[in-house]
Amino acid sequence: MKNYHINHLVRSIKTSSDPVILFGAGKYGTLALNALKKLEVSVKYFCDDENQKDTFLNIPVISPKKLAELSGKPHIFICTSYAMASIESRIKEMNYENIYDCVNLFENTDFNLINFDDMNFHEIRRRIDLYKAECISIQPVKNKSLDLKYVDIVITEACSMKCESCSNLMQYYLKPKNSNLELLFKSIDKLMEVTEELYEFRLLGGEPFVNKQIGKIVNKLLDYKNAKNIVIYSNATIIPKGENFECLKNEKVLVDITNYGKLSTKHKEYIELFKNNKIKYTTNIPVWTDSGTINYQKKSEEKLTHMFKNCCVNDVLTLLNGKLYRCPFSANIMNLNAIPINKTDFVDLSKDNKSLEILKEEIFNLYKNKKFLDACSYCNGRDYTTPKIKTAIQTKIPLKIPAITSTNI
Repeated sequence: MKNYHINHLVRSIKTSSDPVILFGAGKYGTLALNALKKLEVSVKYFCDDENQKDTFLNIPVISPKKLAELSGKPHIFICTSYAMASIESRIKEMNYENIYDCVNLFENTDFNLINFDDMNFHEIRRRIDLYKAECISIQPVKNKSLDLKYVDIVITEACSMKCESCSNLMQYYLKPKNSNLELLFKSIDKLMEVTEELYEFRLLGGEPFVNKQIGKIVNKLLDYKNAKNIVIYSNATIIPKGENFECLKNEKVLVDITNYGKLSTKHKEYIELFKNNKIKYTTNIPVWTDSGTINYQKKSEEKLTHMFKNCCVNDVLTLLNGKLYRCPFSANIMNLNAIPINKTDFVDLSKDNKSLEILKEEIFNLYKNKKFLDACSYCNGRDYTTPKIKTAIQTKIPLKIPAITSTNI
């Protein structure tokens, strides 16, 4: 994407007849449109795969297919989606060149002066920080510095819900258990000893508040000076108490509350409790894709590479039972012993026979050099082409793991 100074870009837009298109009609699109309005810059279209409405924020929405039909005509694109690398590649395939990110735009906008119905201050700040981190991560690797965006820490395999299409495969656990604290702390110590900077620890499960030791885990994570934030993903069914509640008051902690309607039985209590105690939180109504089924499909290397490149969690490391995986699906499908174990698809942090140099090299290669994973052959994908499904359909019993035979591999 092109480098720019916001004043120069605005002046160029205003003195040109080239229309501005925002690629991504979601939360980042909302932020960018409002920022551009303050600069008196007009937007002609949103372009989006997922938003099927005719308009978004009173701006016409066109599909990538329609955009391709305009190919060759000068346009100015501003990427307002999280999947920047994928979008930039798709736009360039249509022979467009004027592609910009939102970093400078966001940095020069005071969002405190804009009212948003569906985003509070903490969510806006976090989204902008994550957007900037994504821009940095897609730049060419110049050294072996281990700067990580996210590490998912699975602190329990148990959940207070029984969603049959959970993308983290909790529906397949017959006897879910909490993480062993000694192993967990040992593994995190090793990881953080070789990590220069981590933007965000993300605690999840299952439902992380099922683990009654979550307060001890959060307080342990707060000790790492090279980690900026801790986010806890909750479905709003369990009210934390004692140490599990007090740790949430730390400035580095944010609770991301998923609202599943009637299933999130404590949602209103969460909001009231967190507001009254000045605990940082965001809340959202989720959109699910068909990404929680173990379904082997024979795919070419080209297909697997494309699928992994466009996956929305291909920048997430997942720590589960002492092993560091490249994505949550890969972590859980191997933890369930549902597929043959590929030792090149994870780094074992429980072993004591590796030097820090070797450990760092292994993590770097897992994070930066993987083109795809064995688990990708069993996943339906998590990109713009994956079908949407109804959220949080409940199952009464755990699902049976499909048998792997010589006929389906």
